[in-house]
Amino acid sequence: MRIRLLTISTLALALAMPGPLSAQAQPVPAAAQTQVATPDYDAEALRIMKGVDATGFTGAVAIDGKIVYSGAHGLLEYGKPGKVTQKTLFPIASITKAFTTTALAMLVDEGKLSWDDPVRKYIPEFAMYDPWVSEHFTVKDALTHRSGLPLGAGDLTIWPDGNATPEDVIHALKYLRPTTGFRDGYAYDNLLYIVAGQILERASGQSWTDFITNRILKPVGMNDCAADKSLIRPGQSYVSGHERAAGDTHGTPIDPRMAFSKTWNSAGGIWCTADDMMKWGQFWLDDGVTADGKRLISEKQKNMLWRGVTPTGSGIIPASGGATNLQMYALGWQLSQLDGTPVVSHSGGAPGVTSNFIILPQKKIVIFASSNDYLSTPSAWTRQIAADLVEGSNAPDLIGKAIAAYDKENTEARAAVDKAISPPKDATKPSLPIDAYTGTYRDPWYGTVTISKRGKGLYIDMSRSQLLDGPLTPFNGDTFAAIWPNRTIKADAFVTFEVKDGKAVGIKMKAISDITDFSYDFHDLDLKRE
Repeated sequence: MRIRLLTISTLALALAMPGPLSAQAQPVPAAAQTQVATPDYDAEALRIMKGVDATGFTGAVAIDGKIVYSGAHGLLEYGKPGKVTQKTLFPIASITKAFTTTALAMLVDEGKLSWDDPVRKYIPEFAMYDPWVSEHFTVKDALTHRSGLPLGAGDLTIWPDGNATPEDVIHALKYLRPTTGFRDGYAYDNLLYIVAGQILERASGQSWTDFITNRILKPVGMNDCAADKSLIRPGQSYVSGHERAAGDTHGTPIDPRMAFSKTWNSAGGIWCTADDMMKWGQFWLDDGVTADGKRLISEKQKNMLWRGVTPTGSGIIPASGGATNLQMYALGWQLSQLDGTPVVSHSGGAPGVTSNFIILPQKKIVIFASSNDYLSTPSAWTRQIAADLVEGSNAPDLIGKAIAAYDKENTEARAAVDKAISPPKDATKPSLPIDAYTGTYRDPWYGTVTISKRGKGLYIDMSRSQLLDGPLTPFNGDTFAAIWPNRTIKADAFVTFEVKDGKAVGIKMKAISDITDFSYDFHDLDLKRE
């Protein structure tokens, strides 16, 4: 996903569109204990929304335990009258990962598991591609993106509308080839957080949803949040996600089939309001103690969850500015610095929605935002606010940079897609008759892909996904272009047939454009004709 469950850079804006804005905000005087600048929270929210044509937005800021800003703007769904309010639920996507690790930390405190336990202690059938790694893969390894697998490996089993169960995910892992050594480098993944959810269930005897609801959300006082979309109460306000075709100028509500299935839950399934996310932040500032004084995790485990494990930064020290090269992934959290100030954060991306959450522990500041477009709207706002609060008048204009990046990418996106699917001037015809390519091809981790003839051309059926079914257009030789009917997913793919002795024996695929989300990991498929 992207959880997309992914990390969205401030400047890595996906394509966006305009929607009517309506402002509803509740500014509160900042607490006196922490001396910080006072940004114009609402003006900055409207600036980024207008600049990237966002559909809806919610955001909140707390300082010294008091909410100093709570705002909501825009529409629940483009083209419909419902407006976002402070009580509207947004998917927080991969920010959910910290709830999963918190739940596991509670079990560590109870002596029911250890971070260094092998995963096979709880899931005997668990296996990675390498048998040695399978034996030595620990609970901590499942949480820190150092498995050796490539970015987003296996996401196609459940993305964009895949039907994989947790059992399917566990089965798939042993067929996914690593691209780096075990514990040697960072590559964001989602499947292993689904495994983590299964560890939680087997060690606790409870479902992930029940555990998160009853042992975290309720005690922390996050009463408006839902651990699963099906738990949103009747009458609660919640958003529709929005995607857009390359070059479009407003969001299009996502196909309902793209909504995260329960399989995603432990990697990115929670829905929350911005105000309830302030309670989550305060819980961490209070070292794992709830507002009514109940300790949910020990201080030792709280520190463990915030201890960096996997380096994620470039390692290149910039000529000026804060030490942003010092970046680590901890257990469900990202660690960095802002002008010397420690930052604990995570971003999230679900179908048509993005979120960003920042804690500045030394400043006692919590910042959260979410938008119902797959844009960097929330991260641009939260990072701008964080910079304003820490650096004051010296803060860079991160929102301005984000808008400029959006304008550039939005202008170039359509041309890039059109160019990518235009056959080269020296293109050759397919080497085989059309009928010779038809048949069923199988990949051991994904399953089957069927090529059939429809009319005079070929048609691809990706089996797990209904959205990834469509016609194949001849491109060059034995390479065809899969142009998916839903243009908002921006994931057209090249389909190249392996031909031996006059027969099509296999298929390789890859995304046509670099604007395609990493969870469309077509390149990891190795399809062989059945």
